[in-house]
Amino acid sequence: MLEKILSVNKTIDIDSKLSIFTIVILGMVNIAILYVAPVLIGAMVEVVGFTEAKAGYVISAELLGMLLATFPALYYVKRISWRKGVLSALIFMICFGLISASTETFQALLISRFLFGLAAGFSMAICLSIIGLTSDPDRTFGFWVTGQLIMGALGLFVLPTLFPTWGFGFVYTLTIPLTILLIFMLRFLPNRGREEPKDKEENQQPILLWAVAGLLSIFVYYTGQFGVWAYIDRIGSSVGLGQESIGESLGLATIIGIGGSLGAAMLSSRFGRLLPIAIGVTLSIIAMTIFLNDFSAKQFLIAACIFNSMFNFVLPYLMACVAAVDMTGKLIILTSVSSSAGLAAGPALAALVQQSLGFNMVITIGVILSVLSVLLVIKLAIYKTTQC
Repeated sequence: MLEKILSVNKTIDIDSKLSIFTIVILGMVNIAILYVAPVLIGAMVEVVGFTEAKAGYVISAELLGMLLATFPALYYVKRISWRKGVLSALIFMICFGLISASTETFQALLISRFLFGLAAGFSMAICLSIIGLTSDPDRTFGFWVTGQLIMGALGLFVLPTLFPTWGFGFVYTLTIPLTILLIFMLRFLPNRGREEPKDKEENQQPILLWAVAGLLSIFVYYTGQFGVWAYIDRIGSSVGLGQESIGESLGLATIIGIGGSLGAAMLSSRFGRLLPIAIGVTLSIIAMTIFLNDFSAKQFLIAACIFNSMFNFVLPYLMACVAAVDMTGKLIILTSVSSSAGLAAGPALAALVQQSLGFNMVITIGVILSVLSVLLVIKLAIYKTTQC
């Protein structure tokens, strides 16, 4: 059975429905826990008895593990069998998931989640490389993000009702059935990446610089957008909206956000990449400007839904811009570094700005960085569009 799973199938169609489905499930398993981080932090505080700081450290340890795993993956991604690499990572994820579920001590949970993050991050790097091989990375990234958002939305709504009955540790076992299923679906993934072309174009330096600008664009985009999203609850409170109203609005915005990524998957590169990016960022900026003045609960709901859906609409296109010119399978892995760094930098920058200059400046910086992200990726998006 194991030989069948790991065997090289020369006729594999990476664009087949089964291959795309496997890619989506792999993405869901790799970062499912991080999408329900707010619920997990609350459960660690209320059920386990951790402080807010300790709960945050547990989430950060997993994210740090995923980030650090990116760097050895850059070296090994062209040197190992992808199926064996993912299989090893999945087995480690099952083991560390069971360890996490069986302990509630802070030190043990911190270490087990960090080690889980290392395995998940390595698997994620290979997953991103595989997406870069598909003929339509815009569409694949759209489905990939959609799967993660669906998993996150379900977790945010369902998990709080299960903790009182099942306790905290069970949450780390929920993805194990999917992980086991993935082991039997590895045969639908390629075993190796593409060979680097021997006759490379003479002038590759401009393309490489544009790709680096694309990676920077992802970082800037995450920093600006996530900085505003992290404080959107407080922004609503600042004009007198009630917590119940804010919570309902953000819950609905999370669900509608699924439509953004799904829209990117359906639209794909039919109109190129630059136009969807520009339209998505423009609508996102319009939503943010609503937050600059006094607004009603209805306006907050509309703005939050537009903001979240456009964030998830634009992201697949930004990542696809990098994937489309990646001849080595390494640049696409670095999108994980760009996004993770942006996730960390956004709330930190927003916190620093808010303390001295208020929420309006946080929103203004979000607008400026959103515009900058488009400017950084223009050359890359136009280049690939004109080559197709």
